[in-house]
Amino acid sequence: MQAATAHAFMLLFAVALARLGWFMAHNPERASRLFTFGTEPAFGKRLALTWGRAVGWFFTVGGCLGIALYLVLITIDLLHSR
Repeated sequence: MQAATAHAFMLLFAVALARLGWFMAHNPERASRLFTFGTEPAFGKRLALTWGRAVGWFFTVGGCLGIALYLVLITIDLLHSR
């Protein structure tokens, strides 16, 4: 049961990571302002927006893979605890 609890916490982290990625992919300008504390990007606004969108999709895909993985692991943990 301890492994299932640990995997449940990891599932919550994967959900948060996927949600952050979704926000970054769909709102790259707001994400850029958030991470640069409102200052202008050092290498140009267009590059920062493209980079933010790419990183957002990377986080979204990684988070979704993590969600699927942890749901399978929680199921396995619960079935093997009996």
